[in-house]
Amino acid sequence: MARLQPYVQVLYQQILNSIAKIASFRFNVLLNIIVELSGFLTTYLAARFIFDHVDHIGPWNRPQFMMYIFWYQTVMCVHTSVIAPNFWNFATEVRTGSLDFRLLRPLGSLFDVFTAIQRPASLLIAPLNIGLLIYYGLQVKLTLLAWILLPLLLVMSLTLVFLIEMSISMSIFWTTAGDGINFLRMQGQQLQKWPDYVYPERIRRFLSTALPILIAITFPVRFVIDQSEWRGVVWVLIAIVAFWTMCGFLWKQGLRHYESASS
Repeated sequence: MARLQPYVQVLYQQILNSIAKIASFRFNVLLNIIVELSGFLTTYLAARFIFDHVDHIGPWNRPQFMMYIFWYQTVMCVHTSVIAPNFWNFATEVRTGSLDFRLLRPLGSLFDVFTAIQRPASLLIAPLNIGLLIYYGLQVKLTLLAWILLPLLLVMSLTLVFLIEMSISMSIFWTTAGDGINFLRMQGQQLQKWPDYVYPERIRRFLSTALPILIAITFPVRFVIDQSEWRGVVWVLIAIVAFWTMCGFLWKQGLRHYESASS
């Protein structure tokens, strides 16, 4: 625990600095809130419109499906605030060679690279997403075990989403230009917006095995709805370990190809 304390303190200070920076421009704060609310309403109203015409989508009824929607929204809210901006910054620093300055810092370089920038405005709607997630969880009538494990499963979803996207972004070391990679990464987020069963079987198998984008959200939600789906949680844990190992390997290999500003 003592080894993690410096990382927690640095991340906390970075978030405070980001809040102070964005708060100095009130109109910018207002625009960010409008953007985040627009994204929230777009997803919510789309799902509500569908359920005005149908009772079920696949095996899930309205409360179950809406719980999935707000599980995804909660994960993406934190992801957009703390992690997502750093993928674009990482691409810029690799292209310009300014990654050197992060590699020389005492904390782990991977931590510094992917927590350098935060967008705290996205966290402003986090209580709304979490509140609706809890509301639909009550509608689904989750068991006590599901409620206890729900925070841990949310963290697992966020972790796997991050590791998959980070493994994709590592290819920037070889491509140098990062815009295409980042747009590809963002398309993966759009695929995660809906449960795996809405996709054709071949696509579903590929995106649940070779590139397990779909399991990060779908499998934990299936488990909280029905505890007999515990195998899905095991697959999520296996995927986290696999992509954690892959990211470490790709990072080391990528640094060998990296051309720094001092090269």
